[in-house]
Amino acid sequence: MTIRFSPFAAYLTGLGTWFVPFGIQMVLFPWLVAVVLRMDAFAVGVAQMALMAPSLLFLPLGGLAADRGNPRKLLLRYHVLYAIPPLVLAGVLAMGGLSYPLLIAYGLAAGSIGAFAVPTRDALLPTVAGGNLPRAVALATALQFIGQLIGIACASMADRIGAPPLLILHAALALLGIAVVWRLPNPPPHPPAEHPGFWRSVADGVAEAAKSDQLWPVLLLNFGVGLFYVGPFMAVLPLVVRDFYHGGSAELAYVNLAFWAATIVAAMGFAALGRRLTLRGRLIGLTIMTGAGVLLALATQPPFPLFVALNFVWGIGAGISMTQGRTIIQIVAPPTHRARLMSLFQLGLSGGGPIGAFLAGSIAAVWGTKAALTVPALSMLVLVTVVLVRSRLWSMRTVE
Repeated sequence: MTIRFSPFAAYLTGLGTWFVPFGIQMVLFPWLVAVVLRMDAFAVGVAQMALMAPSLLFLPLGGLAADRGNPRKLLLRYHVLYAIPPLVLAGVLAMGGLSYPLLIAYGLAAGSIGAFAVPTRDALLPTVAGGNLPRAVALATALQFIGQLIGIACASMADRIGAPPLLILHAALALLGIAVVWRLPNPPPHPPAEHPGFWRSVADGVAEAAKSDQLWPVLLLNFGVGLFYVGPFMAVLPLVVRDFYHGGSAELAYVNLAFWAATIVAAMGFAALGRRLTLRGRLIGLTIMTGAGVLLALATQPPFPLFVALNFVWGIGAGISMTQGRTIIQIVAPPTHRARLMSLFQLGLSGGGPIGAFLAGSIAAVWGTKAALTVPALSMLVLVTVVLVRSRLWSMRTVE
């Protein structure tokens, strides 16, 4: 019996086979660094930077490859590659060989593969969207977060079952995704064109964003989110959970579950609105400002249930800003530059993230975790104010 998927259903299923492993990695990797190896704040920041740093180079390269090649065929290769690092790490762990350099190597490998895959998958979305791109973006974002949430829930068992079974599950799901991606339609072929070199092509994508009064404020704020929010979330919150709340993988999972469950609620809510929403830039500005307030509240180190609840509020804002930012890029970007511009959007999160993780980890090592949460929050408030004053983000309307 053959199970038939619509193209969009196959796309969403493929998201699950990628982001469940990603969710496992989100908890398992900092748990191995901070809880199992007991590394200090600076070392945790460096490790998280290794996981995210490949995005600085490979996201633009991945976007360029998707703009010039066949995203479906490329994505099949990335699924195969994404299964290799967890299998290698599981084998080494089974032999008792866990070390900090090994985790740095794992982070660099897994981060590099993910950086190629993200813009490639985004480039396929308009092909399978079925005529309602805002709704498709919101649903795809929600399914991405649901996959992460399932992976986080699985990783919460790391204290009891250890890392190797979770790493094997990671690899198995990535390989399962090959069968799903195989069912996706090939996108329309690219029109014949002369292709300039890599750096000129990347610069062309940046120039396309810079000349659009709808694109550059979204991309700039998204970089701020990576720098001032993703960095502290990845590098500082695990330290707070470990050192202040004396938690392990379960407590790390509670924090992540609260955050990502909230992003699902937000994304699904905006999937229902679809095309009816036009003031997307205003929503982005409001939710990012709210995130700064949440970060300042987290810096007070409240009781753990409230700490988890604040992460839920933060996740609502993240779900709104990410969904609306992706929708603006997908609607406004010309097809010839869409993958590159989506790679720049993701670069804000994944590229700003390693810089933010390094800075936040360094601040935590010198001045403590409270300062490592307070400084990014205040910095983000300054950036949002500048963008609102210098752009028309507050008043712009985006219609498909």
